[in-house]
Amino acid sequence: MADSIAFAVGDIHGCFDKLTALMAACDSVGAGKTVQFVFIGDYVDRGPDTSKVVDFLIEKQLEEEDRFICLRGNHEELLIRAACRDRTDRDLMNWWANGGEQTLDSYGVNDPSDLPADHLAWIKTLPPTFGDARRLFVHAGVRPGVSIAAQTERDLLWIREPFLSSEENHGAFIVHGHTPTRSRLPDLRPNRLNIDTGACFGGPLTAAIFSDRRTPPINFVNDAGTMW
Repeated sequence: MADSIAFAVGDIHGCFDKLTALMAACDSVGAGKTVQFVFIGDYVDRGPDTSKVVDFLIEKQLEEEDRFICLRGNHEELLIRAACRDRTDRDLMNWWANGGEQTLDSYGVNDPSDLPADHLAWIKTLPPTFGDARRLFVHAGVRPGVSIAAQTERDLLWIREPFLSSEENHGAFIVHGHTPTRSRLPDLRPNRLNIDTGACFGGPLTAAIFSDRRTPPINFVNDAGTMW
């Protein structure tokens, strides 16, 4: 039986060229193995090619749903609110001010409600978490001291502190993004891993590589093909 590995991919933010380069590197690493991908959200906004990123992920899920897990990030949440018919001016401006303008440019439209219906429908279906036997994958993190089952969606999508400074055992090893690392390298702690290395701010797009034999990552790989 082939070895099984999973790639957890950090915040893409419309960086389609980095995504395709990272996927090529992952395909090389995963040759001959059973492979799963977990994307931890924030596919939209800030970068130049949100439409291409969403197209790519939708196509991959249609081809092999069990191999491509896509979670919701806070930017997907902002976009959903901005595209609603009953949105407020604040909903629209919050999204626009956080990179929504680049998303509009990517689609060639002037209003988020004019994005392709299938793209908006797909974004609305994205779950906030995915768990395996050893880890919990989530966009932002969890609230310390609260059981996994009792976490609110707002914390799962938005939390920074007190999660980032917490040394508590959260009941599972947490794999997340949301907060770009200053070093542009993954931030590995005993209780969590941050894989947002700031792709849309000039950093690399990074994937953590996990096996089913141990909880922490066994390696990392980025869009430049660097593996460590």
